Amino acid sequence: MCGIAGIVAADAGRLEVALAAMVAAQVHRGPDDEGTFLTGFGRGFLGLGHRRLSILDLSQAGHQPMIHPGTGDVLVYNGEIYNFRSLRAELEGCGERFQSTSDTEVLLHALARWGAEALERLEGMYGLAFYNRSENKVLLARDPIGIKPLYWARTPSALLFASEVRAILASGMVAGAHDLDAVAGMLAYGSVQEPLTVFREIRSVPAGCWVEVSPDHDRVYRTGPVTRHWAFPDIAPTGDREAVARTREVVEAAVASHLVSDVPVGVFLSSGLDSTVVTALARKTSDRLQTFTVDFTDNRDYGEAGLARETARRFGVGHTTIDLSAEHALAAVPDWLAALDQPSLDGLNTYVISRAVRGAGIVVALSGQGGDELFGGYPSFADVPGLWRKFRLARRLPRGLRRQAARALSIGRPRAWGDKLQDMAATGGDLRALYLQRRRNLSNRQMRALGFRESDAAPGFMPAPEIADCRIDPADPIATVSRLETRYYLGNTLLRVGDESGMANSLEIRVPMLDRRVLDAVLACPGPIRLPDARPNKHLLRQAFAEHLRPELTAQGKRGFVLPVARWMGGPLRELCESALGALRHSGMVDPEGVDEVWRAYLAEPETPIWSRAWTLCVLGAYLDRPAVR
Repeated sequence: MCGIAGIVAADAGRLEVALAAMVAAQVHRGPDDEGTFLTGFGRGFLGLGHRRLSILDLSQAGHQPMIHPGTGDVLVYNGEIYNFRSLRAELEGCGERFQSTSDTEVLLHALARWGAEALERLEGMYGLAFYNRSENKVLLARDPIGIKPLYWARTPSALLFASEVRAILASGMVAGAHDLDAVAGMLAYGSVQEPLTVFREIRSVPAGCWVEVSPDHDRVYRTGPVTRHWAFPDIAPTGDREAVARTREVVEAAVASHLVSDVPVGVFLSSGLDSTVVTALARKTSDRLQTFTVDFTDNRDYGEAGLARETARRFGVGHTTIDLSAEHALAAVPDWLAALDQPSLDGLNTYVISRAVRGAGIVVALSGQGGDELFGGYPSFADVPGLWRKFRLARRLPRGLRRQAARALSIGRPRAWGDKLQDMAATGGDLRALYLQRRRNLSNRQMRALGFRESDAAPGFMPAPEIADCRIDPADPIATVSRLETRYYLGNTLLRVGDESGMANSLEIRVPMLDRRVLDAVLACPGPIRLPDARPNKHLLRQAFAEHLRPELTAQGKRGFVLPVARWMGGPLRELCESALGALRHSGMVDPEGVDEVWRAYLAEPETPIWSRAWTLCVLGAYLDRPAVR
């Protein structure tokens, strides 16, 4: 796990200074080593930079930028390739020779031999830049589901790319003008929606895609088309028994491969099914496993330490319960806000857990993330198909009449509930539109109060993807919701905050449930096999690993480690929140009256869901108030 940076520009002197600043801005991603590389690139120059968090082959043989001794090709990459040993054996059979035991060297040789086709052989998470010296081209690529970030900025005079937005800004070569469409998406959904970033000139390289950069006589560089190397698989008919066996096979293989490391590995263990399965399977491979649970000592109703401790005892693994007081959690809030690469409603809990686990000496931690999206753990798996079936009957009615009916049904209900129902009634009633409304943080009315309106280019405040792969299948609404949750909520929120929170604490978080083998197998499984009763109970996962899931775990409702931010906002965090809201009011991006409306609503009903809308505004205000992003 590392941080990468790169620049293509005409001025070598300016490039070197900018590249050094980009690398320095990512020291938290790689405190163990750093390096840069500079070469001619047509009429300009190419610079590559790297920060290293040493995990495989801790010696200098794993240093990046890594140069191929035979071809002169160069690689910088952030991530892990879990099948590097089998790839190494294949490459050795082709005559390649290796000088280290790192996955980086295997990836370098694979790209040198096979080019972009090597991406289809990889099982791992990555954001990479590979310089092919003989062809004088740079390949930029990102893993299938976007576990690892990769951002780029294409200006008339330079191309820049990095693992973090802040690194590109640190170059001084990109304007810091904000993107109001990205801000609108962040307010609407709680996080910035890819490919946008908060900054107009910076975009995210799409997940599961690659693109080549070449010299150009007129503009120093040119970029080829963005090409997809992974897409959601087609649904493949299968039976219950075959699906269970296949799920066991791929999840067991993924967990085993994710344990490869030359530094200590831990597991985030909660009382949930996903982390319990990951722990059980990891224990089959490793007898030196350590699990971690964070217990919120001041609010035991938020904790799940007892169930997790019993899980660890039954599996015979070392276990640590990290007691966290309100004082310590509150003290982390300013640090979390400072660590944000982009503003997000979510992430504080992951930041707190990551800091605690890294403080315990762990460098790599496995997480059960992805299980909800693949196996059906969210209420949306029941709500969205149910709403879709109801809207099929109402779709023939004029939109105005649908809105009137929604207003009538909202009488006597909370305003937030009525706003959401009316927004749903205004859509075309298709699965994607209903899903996005189900995930909305702020309603259309609240967005208008803040000064934002939907546009034809971004209906629902959701930008069109640069290269789409999330197919909508009305014949299988469960599978469709799974794709939507994976691409949008997981991709735009959870994976981003997981990467930010872990790397801010120099902790690598691995997600075996999102291994390519698991994605290909489970996402191809029909909805009725995954959730035969159409309820969000992770039926297929329960069937595949029933022997590891005791009744106390399967009988409980969905839980998670949640900090009582709603309580804090009106108490110990009130001064911070009101200062951040003041900065937002004066930013010129939003209507101040709309900000006041949301904050007043929170103060009137602090224990209702309105807290999350107010917190989103607070986080955005605090982010915009940082000197680095003004």
